[in-house]
Amino acid sequence: MARIIQILIVLFFVGCVSNRDVVLVKQIESTNSVVLRLKKDKSSIFSLSYPLSFKIRKTDNRDIYYAENSYLFHNKNLSSGTAGCYLMTCDEDNYLTSSYKVFNGSTLYIIDKNDTLQKKLSGYFNKMINEKKDTIHVSLKEFNSNFKNIINNFFEGDSIFLHFHDHKKWHDIPLRVYFNQ
Repeated sequence: MARIIQILIVLFFVGCVSNRDVVLVKQIESTNSVVLRLKKDKSSIFSLSYPLSFKIRKTDNRDIYYAENSYLFHNKNLSSGTAGCYLMTCDEDNYLTSSYKVFNGSTLYIIDKNDTLQKKLSGYFNKMINEKKDTIHVSLKEFNSNFKNIINNFFEGDSIFLHFHDHKKWHDIPLRVYFNQ
């Protein structure tokens, strides 16, 4: 009888292992810049590319790789559609290891029809026009400290699903995206 109870306990614990335990993901502060781009006719800022970084590792010996992501915009009016977010490693090898691997990328917000954002970012618009540039890079630290209201009102609430595959099945990891780290 004791042997049967031991077997049931082992089966219970083995059955309780979650697919989420296959991959560990932590969002980290990006070292990249926020990128603002003008519209082709230079009448307004077209897009804002916000940098994101994650460190990811596998927790078992399966051959598992990062495949893609699904980015969910809290503010759908700023959505850039299916090309909302990309992530990649420095070595372009998406296979995970038991050590953390950094994935850098950005999410793209289309802001040309948002008068509030255009007004708040008008200093950068004027600088691009005066310097005859169609793109400007703003340090993430500068952007986060000067535009907390943009982050809180337009970006907070975004989430991402990271999709991993082990050649047999998909492992989807949902995460809330943090902007003020």
